[in-house]
This record gives sequence, structure tokens and C-alpha cells, in this order.
Amino acid sequence: MAEANPKSNPNDGGDPPNKNNTTSSTAASGSRPTATSKPNKGGVEEINFPNSDILVEVLAYKDLKGVDPSHNPDTLREFCTPFIQVNVGNARGWIRRLREIKNKFNNDSAPTEDVDKKEFEMWKKIWGNDDDPSAGSSK
Repeated sequence: MAEANPKSNPNDGGDPPNKNNTTSSTAASGSRPTATSKPNKGGVEEINFPNSDILVEVLAYKDLKGVDPSHNPDTLREFCTPFIQVNVGNARGWIRRLREIKNKFNNDSAPTEDVDKKEFEMWKKIWGNDDDPSAGSSK
């Protein structure tokens, strides 16, 4: 009787391929730029995706659902699930990245670079009146 081959073939259900530097396109809004994610210490996957592209996705989500994805854990999960399904980050990475972007500016920010000005304008559309309780949703 022949012994089983101890080597595992790539498609035999053995170990999955290495996902450390996965490059994928996002599934949230069709054809978007590619992004990479890489796990770091603590299980947080670094989201290597331009801020402006993330803000475009957040703005599209807010226009569609009426609330920004960082509003509560359920909306955040709904927002980041399509990205996670195509191996772009994990929930912890998205939480951290959205928090960084949300805290990058405040209502009194005055960015000087053109890229920051464009990001700031999108930021204001999403979170601009969060700190001002007297501001109504008159959009």
C-alpha cells in the first residue's frame, strides 16, 4: 500500500497563501483604486488607502444611509465589511483609520496644502458640524 504524499498542494485545503501584502480592489463602490493591508502588532491591519479615497467612500455611505459609518458599531461594520471581504484590512484597522481621519481636522482648521484643502472640504461635509450642537441638519 502506498503512503500518502506528506507535501501539501496549494489547492488541497492546506495552509492558505500568505496574505501579508494583499492587493485588492475595493468592493464598496465598484472600481476604486487598489489598496493594500498588512498586519502589524496587536492584530490591527494597516489600511494603505489614501485619505481622500476613504473620505469619498464615507461621504457616499453617508449620502446613501444618512449617517457616517463611525456613528455606531453596526454602521461601521456595514461600511467596512466589503473591504474586509476582499482582504483590505480588518475591523480594528478600519476603526483606527477612520478615527485618525476624523480627528485630523476640526471646524477651525485652515489647511494650507491643496490636498489637505480638498480633504478638509470632504471632512466638513461628513463631520463638520459634529462638535456644534446648535448646527442643525439643514442639508
